Amino acid sequence: MRTTHDWWAETKSDPTRLHAWLQRQYVGELAAVNLLSELLLQFGSDMTPTQWEDIHKIMMQEALHGHWMKQLLDARGVLPEKNASAERRYWREVLPAVDSFEKAVAAGYHAEHMRLFRIREIASDMEAPADIRETFQRILPHEEWHEEAFAAMKNGVALTEFHERGLKALNLVLA
Repeated sequence: MRTTHDWWAETKSDPTRLHAWLQRQYVGELAAVNLLSELLLQFGSDMTPTQWEDIHKIMMQEALHGHWMKQLLDARGVLPEKNASAERRYWREVLPAVDSFEKAVAAGYHAEHMRLFRIREIASDMEAPADIRETFQRILPHEEWHEEAFAAMKNGVALTEFHERGLKALNLVLA
């Protein structure tokens, strides 16, 4: 099991690995848009108007993050992966438990909480490539709000067991 700090140190020091990760980030941001769209389709009738608007806002911000990832790829001369699909090791463990709006946003909360470890690590790393650090500094306040919004909507639902399975599938320790 690796910490976020260990993972980032390994990733930023290897250009091939860094570029492959940026490609996955691009796909992952767009996959988040799709997951949130599915959430609206499946549970939209269970949401208050404010919840619907918040989910839609999160979806649009994730699309913007995908655009920023594409800009990083373009600036580095790296093409997005053709026919790429989001790596779903985490979601394979979590999504089977999602059968209500509250469980869906609890899953979203855990995913955002987990991502914030990486985003904060990258955004605060003065030795990180400046373009990547600056992009993640722009993403950080959005993701902090996403975590807060999902926490407010989950009504105490935890899904902790499934989140822990997802972390294990990623070989990740949040520290």
